[in-house]
Amino acid sequence: MKGNNENRTPVTNRLSSVVENYLLSLYILREEQENTTLSQLAAYLRRLPAAEGLGTSLPTVLGMLRRMSRDGLVQMSPQKTIQLTEIGASLAVGVARRHRLAERLVVDILGVELPKADLEAHILEHGISPYLEDRICEAVGNPSTCPFGKPIPGSDYAAPLGKIVAMNRATPHSTYIVSSLPDEDPRLLEFLCQHQLLPGEEVVVLELGDYRDVITFRTSVGEGALGFATGSRIYLLEPQSLES
Repeated sequence: MKGNNENRTPVTNRLSSVVENYLLSLYILREEQENTTLSQLAAYLRRLPAAEGLGTSLPTVLGMLRRMSRDGLVQMSPQKTIQLTEIGASLAVGVARRHRLAERLVVDILGVELPKADLEAHILEHGISPYLEDRICEAVGNPSTCPFGKPIPGSDYAAPLGKIVAMNRATPHSTYIVSSLPDEDPRLLEFLCQHQLLPGEEVVVLELGDYRDVITFRTSVGEGALGFATGSRIYLLEPQSLES
């Protein structure tokens, strides 16, 4: 399936890589939560590859958002929450599509290890033309999700039947299927790969130790543990959904 031409910007007319990274970050944060604050955006930007050259101090981020606001890409409320405008959201969809197709390309065709896929995709996404976007999509088999389980905009993605729940809100002693993972932290992804906590894999949540901020779990390779903040960004398909 080819992408939506309305969301595609020729490379020659494209926004700067910094603006594209901001749009992508806001898109991802909007997928995970209803509102995004200045501090949340700055914290997320700090996780992106250093090679992207992003300033991540609050004054720097605020300055960039003000420029993007003047360009009609974002709106900021008095409470400092950030919303994409209609134009900004349309452009963000295009960046997210190119990024997730690039992740598919480097993993499925080039054999890049999962922890390195996000970094390589960031390098590629800024130079992918509409023509190349279509060729990549065909080469990787017109996927509906990226290697981390997130929907690719403009694809035939259909949400799984049943409810998706964040891992830190799972029911202890229940079996789930991993739905999606955050993709920007190589060290975390190395841990998740070692423990086979990956999209499509089964996981049993053993305990939600909120008194010590630890989630313990079991997968096909054994037991492991991670923090609540990380668990809040790992999404699972609920048990009743597996039976339907």
